[in-house]
Amino acid sequence: MSGDHHYRQYTASARHKYNGKCGYAGSKSVSWARLWRVLISEHSFIGAQLYVGLLHGLAGVALWASGIHTGSLALMSYSFIVLFDATSLLIDLVPRALEYSNNITPSVEYAFGLRCLPTLLEFTNSVSLLYRAIQALKEGIEHLTTSSHEHTTAMEFETYAHQSPAHNRGTLVAFASVFLSLCATVYSAARFANHRGLWELCARRHISINTQTQNVTLNPFNIASLLAGLWMLYMTVLVPPSEESLLEPVSCVLVAVIMAVTSLPACVCLGRDLLHATTGKSAKNVRHVVWLVSRLDGVIDCTQFYVWSPSVGEHTGMLRVTADTDKIKQDTGAGEPIHRQIHGLLHSNGLSGWTVDIRNIEPAKAQ
Repeated sequence: MSGDHHYRQYTASARHKYNGKCGYAGSKSVSWARLWRVLISEHSFIGAQLYVGLLHGLAGVALWASGIHTGSLALMSYSFIVLFDATSLLIDLVPRALEYSNNITPSVEYAFGLRCLPTLLEFTNSVSLLYRAIQALKEGIEHLTTSSHEHTTAMEFETYAHQSPAHNRGTLVAFASVFLSLCATVYSAARFANHRGLWELCARRHISINTQTQNVTLNPFNIASLLAGLWMLYMTVLVPPSEESLLEPVSCVLVAVIMAVTSLPACVCLGRDLLHATTGKSAKNVRHVVWLVSRLDGVIDCTQFYVWSPSVGEHTGMLRVTADTDKIKQDTGAGEPIHRQIHGLLHSNGLSGWTVDIRNIEPAKAQ
């Protein structure tokens, strides 16, 4: 999700209202401590999304605790999907909170401001889910290929312990936890369009929604979460989590695959966004423009160029051009100056934000 997507959601009037009320108007910068006090004292400006996100996260924690209690590795794996959804919902609030800090604009401390902070947080969230997916997949395959389940698992799954088949006391708790998590996922997707920005980044296009109802067509991230929730709901009804059945490790592997399919594309897209990488189509356009510039009268060389994408659909860069001084036409002379020709080519190809460095050399040196 690009910075531009986040900052379109907020109005300047709300910022002036709270800045004036809290006495921050006109200040050059707002420290993180003061920003935190604003969020605590004036948290109502965030709206219901904060409370829904916290409740969504609590549902994930309850699901994880239920997995420990019942000894279900599949439930514990599914809880990480729920926590991923809840964290993403809370990350969407970060730009709104940053409205109280002037660090959102370029400064000495932050060359690009804090516009990439939500992207960085979402990347961390996706990497965490991918790690959990790999871990759950490994544990699920181990349980499928091992004739006995008497060993304990590694890492965070050390608490996983199989109980006797007669122990079904945690079935109701597991069912309730899965059902509440599924309801939270549906509400977050329908009311707040959860993962919308992430899907826009992966799809490389803007997705319009109904601004009155805030409903959005289900994106692949929400669909994957719903599929995992429905399967876990079915599993808790069909087979109690404590039973020694192949359905338990199979469910763990299935949920792990859903986690990987969800998180891997997100990690790739968010990583490219953090690296300011351009798409293949954009890079091809840049090479074509550089070739056109190299054919201009008076241009000797323009092989050195750099391009980066500060946000989705936006490209900027630097082009270094070496030109013959005898061929350079000044503004007062006849014909169009070479720098105007270069900027004209850039502008006509959607690269108007570029910086052009023209270096002039003598004709003798050019030869």
